[in-house]
Amino acid sequence: MINLLSGERKDELRAARANVILLRYMSIIALAFLFITGALYVSYVVLTATKTSAEGIISNNDIKTDVYSETKQQVDTLSAQLNDAKTLIDQEVLYSQFLVRIGQVTPAGTVVGDITLTTANFVGTPIEMTVYAKSADSASLIQNQFQTSGLFTQVTLKGTETDKGIEDYPVSIGLTVVLSKARI
Repeated sequence: MINLLSGERKDELRAARANVILLRYMSIIALAFLFITGALYVSYVVLTATKTSAEGIISNNDIKTDVYSETKQQVDTLSAQLNDAKTLIDQEVLYSQFLVRIGQVTPAGTVVGDITLTTANFVGTPIEMTVYAKSADSASLIQNQFQTSGLFTQVTLKGTETDKGIEDYPVSIGLTVVLSKARI
């Protein structure tokens, strides 16, 4: 085909095609701009709603914190009281354990009869006790056994009485002892 168009007409057609292509690019750019603007607007709305929700949660948590701070204060007070109670319990002398230790140092053929324990006895006050034995010879054995046990710092023999004991242990031996603080 022979091109019979004039040069001026050809230039106008080329310009028209270029204008159409530029118009298409401009419309694509305008659509992209609208899309980006819409996406930014939607993001802004979502972020604003999230911010409002987060502020509401923070204010609710502040209210809950005020309620729980009173409870926490009560828990801290109770915890301090429990620590005080634990300290007292740790300092407590278990009489049953002490009596077992006396039984361990008592020689064979003797029985601890009368003993009165108070908390004052564990800080140095003497203890009066009666031990029953099968023979009067056991008095010095008991005194030596108690003295060497380390459970007592002072052991004093008050006296020995025969026929004042209990069944099978006729001898009554009176002792005054002072507890050793290190061994309690």
